[in-house]
Amino acid sequence: MDLLISKEKATTLTQLEHDLADRKMATVILFEGEGGMAMSHIVNQIVAIFEPRNIKYHCVSNAKLPWIQYCLLNIAPKGTISIFDRGWYTGILSDKESNLSHNINLANSFERYLYNNGVNVIKIFLNFDEDKLKKHKKSYPVTLDGEDDVFNDLGHIKEFNVSKNKISNLLDQTNSKYATWDIIDMGDYKDTVKKIADLIEFRFNDLLKMPRHPEKFDIIEACPNPREKLDFTKTMSKDDYEKKLAKLQKKLAELQIKLAKSDKAMVLVFEGWDAAGKGGCIKRVTQALNPRGYKTFPVPAPTAEEKSHTHLWRFAKSVPDPGKIAIFDRSWYGRMMVEPIEGFCSELEYSRAAGEINLFESSLAKSHVIFIKFWIDITNEEQLKRFNDRAADPLKQWKLTDEDWRNREKWDVYEKYVNSMVKQTNTSYAPWVAVECVDKRYGRIKVLQTIVDTLKKELD
Repeated sequence: MDLLISKEKATTLTQLEHDLADRKMATVILFEGEGGMAMSHIVNQIVAIFEPRNIKYHCVSNAKLPWIQYCLLNIAPKGTISIFDRGWYTGILSDKESNLSHNINLANSFERYLYNNGVNVIKIFLNFDEDKLKKHKKSYPVTLDGEDDVFNDLGHIKEFNVSKNKISNLLDQTNSKYATWDIIDMGDYKDTVKKIADLIEFRFNDLLKMPRHPEKFDIIEACPNPREKLDFTKTMSKDDYEKKLAKLQKKLAELQIKLAKSDKAMVLVFEGWDAAGKGGCIKRVTQALNPRGYKTFPVPAPTAEEKSHTHLWRFAKSVPDPGKIAIFDRSWYGRMMVEPIEGFCSELEYSRAAGEINLFESSLAKSHVIFIKFWIDITNEEQLKRFNDRAADPLKQWKLTDEDWRNREKWDVYEKYVNSMVKQTNTSYAPWVAVECVDKRYGRIKVLQTIVDTLKKELD
């Protein structure tokens, strides 16, 4: 394919591409519009300008995931450019009209998330006028069999019966300082490509000159805290435990089959104190499940690849498909506990964590995910007893580390952050369930009962 821009322009854009890479800047070029195949030809020309090793091309029309998850996963790492041939706005326009206001807020919040996490977003809307474009029909390529394909696909906008007025309102409501819209009128093929190349050159130069100022959010603790109602004296006899365990595991196995036939997925998050009993609770859940239908995800320190992406990227890739269950042993909530306490994230990043996590969870819950987040709780005294028991048992000593003892010394600090985390993120769509686990039998049954009750409610 021959480039429609000058060699000098291509060289300039390639150099700017390298400058962005040298600065470790992640950049998104998002194309939206109405031009069908004409738009695709234009995007192809833009993709061909750049060094392929630094470019990641994506077409959301081919995506099967929820749009925000797909886009989050496919935003390239630092030092690269992601080109979206249609993106999250295609997801918005294809969704129900009743979800429009929610989706607009979601798009604005998503772009704010990208901005604050170092991702530059260039949004280009290709404005389509059928009569005008027909005048330039012959300037566009033809298909391999020689037939004109410019108007074979007039685009997703027409398919969804979206009015010009709705498009205009959408552009107005999503034009923000985090990601402004540039509107290009489609006309002659070569002229349109040149206009876009000039625009991208301008935007790249602007990004390289403009200092970035990530925002600090206010800490808003507006959600109820279920930890305040915990009763650590609750116990369960061995006989009651074994009867309830068998009954609940049988019911959970039945509900997993029902979930597998549905359009919903389930995410179970387990957080809690060291030695609180998370592993035992998870084991009693997985014992009831068919392994084909679930995956467990222990969360270690992030890898170099994961650090090159935004914070939520490594978790988005583990969100289950409809019919499946994902179990997280630790989770994205490390950003609200261990990371700020141990200095693994900045004060600004911590301040934004709750809003970003709520955005992530609400978008998935709106799509197909049933969330339950468990905080497995014990007393300070019980933790000390369990640590000492582990230290004295050769078969359990591997479970106890120097880091566990160091964290224990910071119990009061951690408790402050835990309470703040819960009060910022205990939402209706992704609730926290606090579980008394001083008596492990009681705690395990509470976890199973909560999962069973939630699935019965959601799948009815």
